[in-house]
Amino acid sequence: MGEFTVCLVPEAAMERMVVTAADFAPGVDEIAEAGLATLPSAKVKPPRIAESPVAIECVLHQVVPIGHHTMVLGRAVAVHVADEAVLDAARCYIDTPKLGLVGRMHGRGWYARTADQVEVKRITAAEWEARKRGGV
Repeated sequence: MGEFTVCLVPEAAMERMVVTAADFAPGVDEIAEAGLATLPSAKVKPPRIAESPVAIECVLHQVVPIGHHTMVLGRAVAVHVADEAVLDAARCYIDTPKLGLVGRMHGRGWYARTADQVEVKRITAAEWEARKRGGV
């Protein structure tokens, strides 16, 4: 059964993480090339990246061919979050801005910071119905 880790990227390690996406020849250790460190995983064999504040350990569920690409689906078996970003472990509340994450966008070099946030308060179904009737 296949195993892998998904390691989220903090802005502080973005330049080194990009190196891991280079078109290296098979057998080249991309993590070593990028100068990143690893930590042992708890439930899968592949290590996780030490610089990543969030790492998800996965077992392979399905591989789906999509045109010239492949979508890999995994089942998460363990999640690691940097201690300093955990607000309430029992309720799984995380201080997301403290993670300082970036996400890949489009093309070959566009990324977005997750620090730019907009809060939209949740509403109840009753509040929504009242809005639809013009009551709020």
